[in-house]
Amino acid sequence: MQLTALDLTDFRSYRRLTLPFQPGITVMVGKNGQGKTNVVEAVWYLATLSSHRVPHDAALVHRGESTAIVRASFVRAGRALQVDLEITPGKSNRARLQGQNVSRLRDLLGEVRAVLFAPEDLGLIKADPDGRRRFLDELLFVIAPAMPR
Repeated sequence: MQLTALDLTDFRSYRRLTLPFQPGITVMVGKNGQGKTNVVEAVWYLATLSSHRVPHDAALVHRGESTAIVRASFVRAGRALQVDLEITPGKSNRARLQGQNVSRLRDLLGEVRAVLFAPEDLGLIKADPDGRRRFLDELLFVIAPAMPR
């Protein structure tokens, strides 16, 4: 799966951001607080429907706005995939897949596949095995979302 474009509207620190991605490795460089992690968080949210940084959606919406929109284009198995997600704290989030409304948000899970390793994940190596088990469970879900638990 390859991310080809990401559009953010009122997501975290971005009023509007459009990023094209080329095949291969992408490196984002910038000073602290410039929004690099926000880009990663947006893609992770599409994959998991949750943030790796905050427990509530309200922190994902730009201050003073009521809704954030994350749009991404991918190529998966040679086919284009378009995912749009509207995040509205206090209400049900809405999603579109290939331009069609998704009736149940959880049906979006497994469409976008991502693996995230953040600095706080160093606990996987240093801490108790509970964190390792959780990480492996999440990774397994990304690889095989339909597998029963």
